Amino acid sequence: MPSGLQARTPSVVSTVPFELYKGHIFVSAYINGAGPYRFGFDTGASGDGRADALLTAELSLPKAGQSETSDGIRTATVDLVAVKSLRLGPVEKHNLELVSRDYNSGRKDEHSIMGIIGRDFVADWLVTIDDPKRTINFRRGHLRAGHRGAIHYGPSFSVPVCFATGCFSAKIDTGSSRSIVIPKDLAAKLSGGVPVHLGQVKRTNSSAALYEITVKEPVRVGGVKVRAQKVLYTDPSDTVINVGSDFLKDYVLTIDQANQLLRISKP
Repeated sequence: MPSGLQARTPSVVSTVPFELYKGHIFVSAYINGAGPYRFGFDTGASGDGRADALLTAELSLPKAGQSETSDGIRTATVDLVAVKSLRLGPVEKHNLELVSRDYNSGRKDEHSIMGIIGRDFVADWLVTIDDPKRTINFRRGHLRAGHRGAIHYGPSFSVPVCFATGCFSAKIDTGSSRSIVIPKDLAAKLSGGVPVHLGQVKRTNSSAALYEITVKEPVRVGGVKVRAQKVLYTDPSDTVINVGSDFLKDYVLTIDQANQLLRISKP
């Protein structure tokens, strides 16, 4: 079968349950027919996915080259491994190359994560992530622009996030456990309280100090408007805005990659 093609035709709607743990979405995935393995589901991850170094060793996945990853501050070189198949619920792809590295560093006394499902893996499906119900639905269908809050998105699922000072592009990132993370420069322009230092956070390739402020002005994310929203920023700071699962946990997120449309709605 050619690279990337589906290996099966599911029913009209297929539902996959997920675990929400410390703000991260975890699903059961199968790789080369083995599993299930605990994978993260991350719309912020480019490509089809990732394989942890533990899984690479357990399945003796062959090295397929190298690539680079960036956390917005630093870039690192990582290995690529070849997999014959990767499956999540009804979605299965063949002959993929996945980034492989240690994703369990610092995860003491917790279940290991064996890999990550990236956004390209589900690109051919209308995907609905229902956080309140803890389910991901896959179906054959499409959104329509303007219909029930559906809006066009830019690269990396970027949509407008609007403050009193203006609207800015923000990435919808289910792989982030945070709420809304903004650049440090933008935080200084918002109407809010004194920043509270929450401690240090570890990024993919670096670390940073984390601060939180409560915004006094209304905040709009896509078609959702909220008040007294807490936002975060780091120092050193990335230049993009990230909307993570701590914000999305109260909503239903639907993504139509074929038409570059998404919708954030109340349950």
